[in-house]
Amino acid sequence: MANIAILGSGNAACTYSAYLGKRGHKIRLYDSPRFEDNLTPIREYGGMDIVGADTGFGPISSVTTNAQEAIQGVKVVMVVVPAFGHRVLAEQMAPYAEDGQIFILNPGAMCGALEFLNTLRQCGCTKDVTVGELESNIFACRRIGPTTVDIFGKKASMGISTIPAGRVESVIEELNPFFPDLFLPQPNLFYTSFAYGNMIIHPAGSLLNMGRIEWTRGDYKFYWEGLTPGVCRNIEAVDQERRNLGAALGCKIESLLEASHRFYGHPERDSVYEFFRQSEVNDQPDRPSAPKDLSSRYITEDVPYGLVPMSELGRLTGVETPVIDALITVASVANQEDYRVTGRTLKSLGLDGLTKEQLLTRVITGK
Repeated sequence: MANIAILGSGNAACTYSAYLGKRGHKIRLYDSPRFEDNLTPIREYGGMDIVGADTGFGPISSVTTNAQEAIQGVKVVMVVVPAFGHRVLAEQMAPYAEDGQIFILNPGAMCGALEFLNTLRQCGCTKDVTVGELESNIFACRRIGPTTVDIFGKKASMGISTIPAGRVESVIEELNPFFPDLFLPQPNLFYTSFAYGNMIIHPAGSLLNMGRIEWTRGDYKFYWEGLTPGVCRNIEAVDQERRNLGAALGCKIESLLEASHRFYGHPERDSVYEFFRQSEVNDQPDRPSAPKDLSSRYITEDVPYGLVPMSELGRLTGVETPVIDALITVASVANQEDYRVTGRTLKSLGLDGLTKEQLLTRVITGK
């Protein structure tokens, strides 16, 4: 079995670590020193228990806040944090990255792999690394205790892209020992970025239930109860706008419903509303799933790191994004933060002022 470094200590990072540890891989789990409290119980226990769709114990051989210790000599590094952590972790990894290493963002949100690579370079890293991203998280999961993760489901396939784009097949070969026959190679970063489903579902689902979230403190089922027909029509509008953006950049992007069928099956559920109002992997009978307040990553991640860059790309390509723009405005007012300024913009990505052709060259080559 192989060594792998996993960066992060939240729901998904812990699930990746336990799942792969159970299968005999040697896991190095890392997070920043400020998250030591997340790591200590795992270190003391020697791993994590798994419940739900998979069960058992996943040993984790190394749990550390030392970045060099985490990635030294490891070929594959999985970055499993919310999008607002991508730049921070790139800064922490930059002094210790090695030639030939592969950093995969799980997922990248919009253009996360480009931001991660840009940050490595800005921090003086000149190593020949490959940075890639997945279209989504592999698992629907939660960390439900200090040393326990609950896996609701595992996606049946997963799109992946890399920078440089021509390395995607060789990266899949390196990832196959960990997740056999899972990955679908994509031509470039835009294919996985536009496929990021959270930015389609979460902002509309949260903002159009804003009163309910604040009144109940999230005591309801986000998908089964919150995604009503009217909310789902807004989700479908965001879905169409991001597909229009993809088409303007040469990417044929499947619909949210098509992606949901590919991930989890149930083709008989023939609308977004029908799929999510009874989705077994998104909600559970015995617990609420809605955000507890408006500081949830459903807004603070998926608006600035998903909707904002899509709106910016709409401006560059001439594609109208009225529903996306409206959700950005509502979120900014509600949280008293201008996400168009603080989010992942073309300027922050180093793409401002480029033509569409130059933009495509940058995401394909990284140069």
